[in-house]
Amino acid sequence: MLTRHFAPFLLLLVGACARPATQQECDEIVVRVTELELKTRGIAGRDSQEVRDTKEALRKTTLRDCVGRRISDKAMACVRQAESAQKLINECF
Repeated sequence: MLTRHFAPFLLLLVGACARPATQQECDEIVVRVTELELKTRGIAGRDSQEVRDTKEALRKTTLRDCVGRRISDKAMACVRQAESAQKLINECF
């Protein structure tokens, strides 16, 4: 599952013009990764237990490892434009 691969990228939130990530930014990352992961699985837009479970699993790891870490505006722009969860992880951080 992507959750297992998602946490290590958080250690790389250091970059030029970086600042501490806010709770809101980290929530945005969780929501975006969830959307992209579920789109890959073909269940995007559905209000299902799997959507809630995926978001909660990502939120637990991300919020613990994300809030306060260094992040740049460029990284957040990349998150917003990523076309897949894997690309988001590989290219944004």
